[in-house]
Amino acid sequence: MNSNAPSIPLSLYVHLPWCERKCPYCDFNSHEQFDASQESAYIEALLKDLELQQDKTEGRPLQSVFIGGGTPSLFSPKAIEQLLSGIASRYPMLEDIEITLESNPGSADQSRFQGYLQAGVTRLSLGVQSFDDAALQALGRVHNGNQARAALDAALAVFPRVNADLMHGLPQQSPISAVRDLQQALAQGVEHLSWYQLTIEPNTTFWSKPPTLPVEDALADIQEQGESLLELNGFRRYEISAWSRMAITVDTTSITGSSATI
Repeated sequence: MNSNAPSIPLSLYVHLPWCERKCPYCDFNSHEQFDASQESAYIEALLKDLELQQDKTEGRPLQSVFIGGGTPSLFSPKAIEQLLSGIASRYPMLEDIEITLESNPGSADQSRFQGYLQAGVTRLSLGVQSFDDAALQALGRVHNGNQARAALDAALAVFPRVNADLMHGLPQQSPISAVRDLQQALAQGVEHLSWYQLTIEPNTTFWSKPPTLPVEDALADIQEQGESLLELNGFRRYEISAWSRMAITVDTTSITGSSATI
């Protein structure tokens, strides 16, 4: 047993697996036909599962909670409050804990964002993917570019920290259109970006019906031009696809064995 274990904080991932519609590139555990009447029962099941792990974590505090999916913003602010209060009653939380909720444009508006903030969420991760209508349609997304821009503005008006998910290497995408997506996010004031390349995974619609993707040279141009733009705007990459304008300090002593999932 590690004698220092009680002082090492934990990071918790919580999965809410429902989506309005399954995207053709998605290989995550996610399902359509969300029913709001299931919210409370599902959260109670998550909390019971979390209790089963308490004896393995030796009273260590939580430094972060990430609520992913799926589309967690299909859940009401009341349900997210039930989840977070249940976690807090079972685990100590650091005073500066970061609690992230994933959301998609179209599944939440500013009033709903306010509800999540009041429930305890401190950071929103918005699944923009692109601001280009044709690209969004090719990806099977349920929102358009205007909805993406409006949702990002709404998130930035409510939350102290916002992440925008953007994809590149999309069907028929050029380096110009890929960089334009980044420019739009920067113009709206995003301080953190997840910028990652579309990949075709088994057991997805795109695997059985692959779209036409940019050739290797175009993908290399997209990567080079996008990285140059981000660096010129003061962003630094601290993971493969994670970019932040703020300084990132990684304490490796808190990484090993510090994550849990429910």
